[in-house]
Amino acid sequence: MNRLIVALALVAGCGSNAGTNDMGSGCTMIEGVCLFAPTTIAVRTPCGDVTEFCDKTANPTPNLACLATPIVPGAGPATVTVTGFVHVFSSGPDSKGVSVAFYDAAALSAGQEITSTSPIAMLANVQLDPATQRACDSDAKNGCSLPSTTGCALPICNDGLGTHADSNKYCRDNGTDTSCNDRLRWESRYTIPGIPTNKQLVVRVTGPGGAADQTWASLVTWNVYLSTADHACTDNQDNDCLNLTVAANPTYQLNVNALSKSDYVNIPTVAGLGGGISAGKGAIAGEIHDCDNVRVGNVVVGTAPVPERSSYFNGNPIMTLPDSSRLATDRLGLYTALNMPPGKAHVVAAGLTSPGGALTSFGTFDAFIYQDTVSVINVNGGKPH
Repeated sequence: MNRLIVALALVAGCGSNAGTNDMGSGCTMIEGVCLFAPTTIAVRTPCGDVTEFCDKTANPTPNLACLATPIVPGAGPATVTVTGFVHVFSSGPDSKGVSVAFYDAAALSAGQEITSTSPIAMLANVQLDPATQRACDSDAKNGCSLPSTTGCALPICNDGLGTHADSNKYCRDNGTDTSCNDRLRWESRYTIPGIPTNKQLVVRVTGPGGAADQTWASLVTWNVYLSTADHACTDNQDNDCLNLTVAANPTYQLNVNALSKSDYVNIPTVAGLGGGISAGKGAIAGEIHDCDNVRVGNVVVGTAPVPERSSYFNGNPIMTLPDSSRLATDRLGLYTALNMPPGKAHVVAAGLTSPGGALTSFGTFDAFIYQDTVSVINVNGGKPH
């Protein structure tokens, strides 16, 4: 949302059909939204073929301590250079030709139209650079990584770089050796200086110059908070982390999400919204994390207003699609609410922390929906708001 979008799940309301709110039996009201408890307890997602926002500690129990005691940002730089990869949702194309813009969330807090609001900074047209771009493997378990620049010489890997033919391959660095693997796409790296820390920001990723085009839909991500309390980056592919190794140029590594126009149309259709998102309406999508910023599965999500359709997903990091059998978040923590009117939206996430226990809040967030746009509203993540 780095890191969108099925039909008969009771996500946004209590009742027998998605998109209803009949206050039926068994509904638990949390902050004005009624939710049905999932059948199993919430669990953190272990690392494996899920490589980002995953649990490296083999501790499945979600950490919710920050909901009662918010994490206080530490001392640190007032502004940073933000850099990271433009990560494309699901099966979208190479992330070239996108614009990336950062906004002060306070400038949008009264419902101002984002396209009429000046960003803090914007890159108008991010392009692939062989020196910095990464490859996403066609096999989900391999994720996305920087290709080897020294391996795969004999035979030549047809990765399209230099004078090589392009057979949708890349040279994968496996640590002790390299292999020529099938490539899903290339993802570009962006860099924007002068972005403030310790405040709520909004990131908008769309086509060149800040407008949707035939390739890219408009994606607006809320709950972006570059905290000086966040962990130190372990390498140049780490995410949501602070890098202070160069004192004169502190950086924050943050991957941003992009959504292809084809997925903007196709995913709602797969989710059961026959005509896709109606012109003039929008959608919400996002992930549920705990206070350690780890994805959480088996969490239910509701929104106000109630969407026409709502959905959870199949848990596949590469071919991420709606799954009508799910009634709570998958291991990617994903949810979506489709065909919603522009305006303010309230998102509530809740789950079970013990078998047979009470439905417990995992966090909430308020944001805005814009017409013909998907608003990414990630809940919790240890971010103060």
